[in-house]
Amino acid sequence: MTVIPTPRAGTWPAGTLLDLLSPESRAALLDLGVPKVYRRGEVMLREAEESDHVVLLVRAVVKATVTLENGRVALLSIKVGGDVVGEMAALSGEPRSATVTVCGDADVRVISSVLFREYLGRFPEANLALTRMIMQTLRWADKRRTDFNGYPAYVRLARVLDELADGYGRAVPEGVTLDLGLTQRELGALVGAEEDTARKELRSLRDRGVIRMGYRTITIVDREVLSSIAYDWSETR
Repeated sequence: MTVIPTPRAGTWPAGTLLDLLSPESRAALLDLGVPKVYRRGEVMLREAEESDHVVLLVRAVVKATVTLENGRVALLSIKVGGDVVGEMAALSGEPRSATVTVCGDADVRVISSVLFREYLGRFPEANLALTRMIMQTLRWADKRRTDFNGYPAYVRLARVLDELADGYGRAVPEGVTLDLGLTQRELGALVGAEEDTARKELRSLRDRGVIRMGYRTITIVDREVLSSIAYDWSETR
């Protein structure tokens, strides 16, 4: 089970909505809606459904996926405690654009679209913070597309692992563990690679002693080499 402690005030992950808010607006948002618990593997929001509530992630790791025209499922993003999901449908009134699935047991607050819009009206700074959060998500997706066009799969994979370690890694004696519940297929989808390619490149990193792999977990044991693969072309496979 992925266990993520509920952050103390002021310690929410960088770039999440709760991190960007003032203490007053943060407390007001945390007081909205009703609490709910999700278990690993449960679907929190489903693509194309007509619901419009917002989910505030208090203690959670979730993944957003979308079904492509060819039937494959693409992994769009990962969200953690401090983020909100479902905000686009709440603001636009359009159907859900992605499916959000829980990667580990999660504590959330479910907020109606009416309450969420009223909140944004009462706290104008929250509008700016929400826009910044959305832009960060879009930039992250744009970076993945740029990497796909300019770099081989093993570099794209190293970059994603390095960024995930910064944002969501958990320090352990061996290094930094990513226990986000992602499969090798999902990691491949995140970097635009087939599952077989992602599996081969992960094995290569493992054989070099850069990472250790467990069931849906990856521990980065040599961050320096991983970063060199990701950003320094003098480091080859």
